[in-house]
Amino acid sequence: MTVLEENRNGSSKTEGPEMIPTEILFGYQREQARLSPDGKFVAYLAPSPDQVSNVWVRPLDGTEEEARMVTKENHRGIRWFLWNPSGEYIFYKQDNGGDEDWHHFAVDLATGDIRDLTPYDSVSSRLVPSSISGLRPYDMCFYMNIRDKTVFDVYKINIKTGDAVLDTQNPGDVQDWLCDSNFHIRGALQFHPDGGYTIRVRDSIESEWRDVLHWSSKDHGSMVGFASDPKKMYILSSLDSPTTRLVLINTEDGSTERVIASHSKCDVLGFRMDPSKVLFMDFRTKEYTAVAFAYDKLKWTVLHPSVQADFDLLTTYRPGNMYIASRDRQNQKWVVTYEIDNGTAETYIYERSSKKLSLLFEHHPALKEYKLASVQPHVIKARDGLEILFYLTLPVDLEPKDLPMVLRTHGGPWFRDWWGWDAEAQYFASRGYACMQVQYRGSDGFGKDFLHAGDKQWAANMQNDITDCVLWTIKQGIVDKDRIAIGGISFGSFCALAGAAFTPELYKCCIDLVGPSQMKTVTTKIVPYWKPRRKILHDRVIDIENDHELNQQRSPHFHADKIQVPVIIAHGGNDIVVNPGESEQMFKALEALNKPVTYLIYKDEGHWLERPQNKMDWFWRLEKLLHKQIGGRLGKPPPVHNSGAYVVYDSIGL
Repeated sequence: MTVLEENRNGSSKTEGPEMIPTEILFGYQREQARLSPDGKFVAYLAPSPDQVSNVWVRPLDGTEEEARMVTKENHRGIRWFLWNPSGEYIFYKQDNGGDEDWHHFAVDLATGDIRDLTPYDSVSSRLVPSSISGLRPYDMCFYMNIRDKTVFDVYKINIKTGDAVLDTQNPGDVQDWLCDSNFHIRGALQFHPDGGYTIRVRDSIESEWRDVLHWSSKDHGSMVGFASDPKKMYILSSLDSPTTRLVLINTEDGSTERVIASHSKCDVLGFRMDPSKVLFMDFRTKEYTAVAFAYDKLKWTVLHPSVQADFDLLTTYRPGNMYIASRDRQNQKWVVTYEIDNGTAETYIYERSSKKLSLLFEHHPALKEYKLASVQPHVIKARDGLEILFYLTLPVDLEPKDLPMVLRTHGGPWFRDWWGWDAEAQYFASRGYACMQVQYRGSDGFGKDFLHAGDKQWAANMQNDITDCVLWTIKQGIVDKDRIAIGGISFGSFCALAGAAFTPELYKCCIDLVGPSQMKTVTTKIVPYWKPRRKILHDRVIDIENDHELNQQRSPHFHADKIQVPVIIAHGGNDIVVNPGESEQMFKALEALNKPVTYLIYKDEGHWLERPQNKMDWFWRLEKLLHKQIGGRLGKPPPVHNSGAYVVYDSIGL
């Protein structure tokens, strides 16, 4: 039944099509299909019978009925996995309730046995991706902080036996390691006290380390991998460039051999935190043959004629973001995924010899029953002339005029939003709200000048960018100035609190999920292995020792009295990125002033909400708050069971 609502002019308007149930938007789906090295099997993530994301495997030429679940997670879903090079094992990572002490597990596909490869308490393990090689299919390198919680040493682990051997000890300042094709750690990224960093290499495991290339704290770079010539290395670097480029260097002297790919307006950057989605390499020659850039939308640049016909076909076959998620050992079968903004993603098997694509699965077929909103990129000039990109998702079948709006600010702040599928934006649009996502100065991916324009600009010019984008939507008549909510996650929640405190006339409610509330405390209470990065926080956020006045001026915690609207605050109990004390101190400041506030802890979460049950609980509370404050649609309560939510205080009634 269509619901009618009186708008602020007194006229009635249709509120749009059927609302998408929360459990559909935020439940686990099928995704991340990966071929076995021989191309005979495919593995993917999909919900178990009790709706927890697990790894499933089936014959590529088989049916869904032949798929079997090979992992056994029953509470927190798996988000990442890989095949080993022989195709005998699946390995995946999992932490405990979001504490980011990652354990890596190996599943023996023949026996079903699951081995914890990194069975250490209070230790975080990370895979060295360059250590995966068909030459040594059962051996991989991981870095772990067993010896010293502040640094990561490299261990070689045999996935058959579980044996772990210390390979390379961290001198105390290395943040990243690189393996060559002979399974030797020969590259290191060293951080310096001044915020700069240096690539170091050794010519063999017996050789001494030596410096190759240095970046200051104002430039950006990282190691990607050794080339077929062991004296050459692929890196990402902004040296002599406004944006970060893919470059081949000579490790003898650090000189540039060749600039592989660059873009004038955006960096080469891992799409959705996965560099393999935008850097496409020929495994045999170790040459990059295609690179994708994403300023507003993802676009591919072909670098080698050997894949030109493939990319000509694949980039036009379906709309949306196209990326190659997996390939077989012979590079003849590709897993190709298309992600669109207003519908379910689709994954295909592409046969290069025949140029044929066959649908493997739809990621979220239940979405096909609903009308979904489109995501539109816009670029405006901020008050000081800097160009700011933002995404605007508008409700389906509603006139884009005088709409209520939810402003969602991303975290980081050295991160960014992407064009494509966004369950949260669709959720808000389905309830009748416009949804805005601003790429404020300091966001990652738009070049070093744009990033450093955000230095020391928390609750200042970064906040002005957000405000200017909001004012643009009001001036265009798209948004009702009296019906705007602001919310975010992590640093985005700092922006939400700052917006409510420093521009109280703009917003009618504030949403804070795992957000900092003080610049000083969030930069001092950090995990031990972030110690080498402290200078970055000093340069980009606040001088902890000296900027007491700045902390008082900019931190929302000290301006709770200025907040005139209801605030909902939530935090993961196991968060190591932003200490839960940040939310606690903000809540106490609001409570002491008798401000309307709801405060809850998700006891089984960390720095985001991973479990669908917790997401449904959280978004149902938001739905009630937004309906009350800015007049959007209110649906039915979702079927929440076994949520980790603990309500500390609730004076709003959520």
